[in-house]
Amino acid sequence: MPLRLLVVTHLYPRFPGDAYAKYLHFLCRGLPDHGVRPVVLAPHDAGAELQETVDGVRVFRCRYADRDDLENLAYRGQMHRLARNPRGALRFRRLLDSMARAASSLIESEGITVAAGHWLVPSGLIMRRVAKRSRIPMIMSSHGTDVMLVARKAPFLYRILRTFCRGLRRWTTVSSFLKSELVRLDPVLERTLDVLPLPHDQSVFYPAPDVPREDGLVVSVTRFTRQKRVDQLLTAFARVAKANPRARLEVFGQTPPPDSVRGRVRALGIESRITFHELTTQDDVRSAYHRAAVVVLNSVNEGFGLALSEAMLCGAPVIGADSGGIPDIVRDMRTGLLVPPDDPVRLGDSIRRILEDRDLRESLAAAGLSYATEAYDPSRLAGRYAEIVRSAAPTERPVPRSEGEA
Repeated sequence: MPLRLLVVTHLYPRFPGDAYAKYLHFLCRGLPDHGVRPVVLAPHDAGAELQETVDGVRVFRCRYADRDDLENLAYRGQMHRLARNPRGALRFRRLLDSMARAASSLIESEGITVAAGHWLVPSGLIMRRVAKRSRIPMIMSSHGTDVMLVARKAPFLYRILRTFCRGLRRWTTVSSFLKSELVRLDPVLERTLDVLPLPHDQSVFYPAPDVPREDGLVVSVTRFTRQKRVDQLLTAFARVAKANPRARLEVFGQTPPPDSVRGRVRALGIESRITFHELTTQDDVRSAYHRAAVVVLNSVNEGFGLALSEAMLCGAPVIGADSGGIPDIVRDMRTGLLVPPDDPVRLGDSIRRILEDRDLRESLAAAGLSYATEAYDPSRLAGRYAEIVRSAAPTERPVPRSEGEA
């Protein structure tokens, strides 16, 4: 009988083409090939099915409010902000309670062997409640924001979760940087931690030799937050633009650029050399990667650096800051170039180097594509994750209630 895994997450694709946590679906749909049958529990969202089977994965979506418009804590990137006001805090509590009850019910009805949380917050808070009712072994996976929250922004949350975290059988992070942050937070955790990168959709991100790369085109897929250091990129590009009349910068963001960014562009005198795009579909991003002469991500303390690994799968040369999880992806002068964080001079020089050295550009792109194709292959990573799940499982497996009653 396959080992049965309950996956608890606040993000999971809600409809075909939904990009939210798509990599988690790739992981889940590959598990049955390795003897693990996943059942996913995620919050409900307006328009999403309460129960469905997608690519062989059973998905249950938990309601936590009386109306669709009140179920807005997940999928919008606003959970932590909304949970800080009284009404949002009440809905957050209802989310935790509703998900914990649903998880306990699924553990019994589905004969679950192991429970796996994705993102310590909120899944760890949910599973902590479940652990009080069930002795089922538990594992956790962290993807970036949750680690930085408990390690740097809100350490009181880890004090609440410490006993639960120390009781986890295994804990994966998507980069060695995140693993080191957790060890720094609590050295006891080192014995349970593994690095497991994100699986990538290689049917969406792939090389297109028939699409010509646009000479001088610099692409950045980012957000307009302090962590992403867009101001540093603009300063670096202004240096490049002075030396290279063909250089252009296209920035893809999840929102329109704020006035501060537009003001910086005007102050640098690069209005005619830069275009801002609001991020829409993965197809748009892939097209940008295919056209780019170089893709840049110079953010600091990045949990992973998805824009770089996706660009590598599309055959684009990349430049990343030597910070956070980016060095796991970019090996300097092998799969791309690394630059010191917060150094626009070095960043500008590296951009110019790639734009002006065709041989370097092509060798980095080829090596990056080869590395990313193997490192982020969904089937291979699903196999590694299945091994981690099996290592946490008890020797005797529970029987689903429906099978036990048959």
